[in-house]
Amino acid sequence: MNAIPEVLPRDPKEHEGHRPQADLRFDATVPRALVHRAAVAEVFVTDSARITGAQPPDDRHTFEVAAQLPRGHVVGEHGGSYDFLLLVEVLRQSGVLVAHRYLDVPLDRAFIFSALNLDVFGLEALRIGPRPAQAVLSTTVSPQRNGAGRVLGFDFTGTLWLDGEPAIVGSGALTFVSTRAFQMLRAGNRKKLDGRSPRHPQLLRAEPALVGRRDEANTVLTEPSVSDSGTASALLVVDTGHPHLFDHQLDHVPGNLQLEAARQLSVAAVAKLHGLPAESLVVTAARAEFTDFAELDLVTRAVARVGQAGFDGDLGAVTVPVEITVSQEDHPVATLAIEVTQWS
Repeated sequence: MNAIPEVLPRDPKEHEGHRPQADLRFDATVPRALVHRAAVAEVFVTDSARITGAQPPDDRHTFEVAAQLPRGHVVGEHGGSYDFLLLVEVLRQSGVLVAHRYLDVPLDRAFIFSALNLDVFGLEALRIGPRPAQAVLSTTVSPQRNGAGRVLGFDFTGTLWLDGEPAIVGSGALTFVSTRAFQMLRAGNRKKLDGRSPRHPQLLRAEPALVGRRDEANTVLTEPSVSDSGTASALLVVDTGHPHLFDHQLDHVPGNLQLEAARQLSVAAVAKLHGLPAESLVVTAARAEFTDFAELDLVTRAVARVGQAGFDGDLGAVTVPVEITVSQEDHPVATLAIEVTQWS
């Protein structure tokens, strides 16, 4: 996989050239198999179009993918704005659809999200209006191919537009592997556990208000421990019955759950250290690199260090950076950086 592209500039003027061109539909979702979802209710993508084919000198392709954002969803809890986890899922579904529909990646391939970078343009673009938002992702992908020309994965950069306004810029990387190759990867990871006793204890969830949630079912951490020095830690509560995070059976802790855990730990730490209400804090930037599989039957710990608050002129708000490490048995499985901003 190539180096992960940096996110595009946060200045909306820089993205006028990426304004959506295709006449996309929003009246029905795509088949759920094309976005790797079991429940029809968990499918948000509605249409797509190829804008340009392979562009020299690199094998780059540009696509537009449409989605409808529900105003009410199991994870859509953040008052009047679209939830971070929901937006991440739209980006994930868009990448999966492009791979299957346009790059001939077989439906039985396992998808591994190895990295993700996101930046919010302006908070008002995320505010929930009187009807479900029409989202369009304008994205350029750079496939990596084997000697036979088969796509093994791709890097991407893109802009997510909500109701015609640029809302988020992002970049990341996806890898596709066959069922057999995925089983070999998982077997190798499981072999590391030989001689150790897997542990999957029952854990008490934190109070939802501490981590910026309202529904206890969406709380994915134990009560965070936050020190005056700016560090915080908690254990992940892995609920394999959650209808969004575990829409279908998985044999590992998914990346979106780790992202949500990082978000919740960041919110809890910033709220306590700065005396802010947790429900007023939103994510305005995220960086994530997933370096190893997180096993379902091992304790998963998240540790965060809160940085110094600063004023972001583009957002017109005070932001606080937080660095998070997710690990199992002292072995890191993901490193993340979350920018938290107060907004009402």
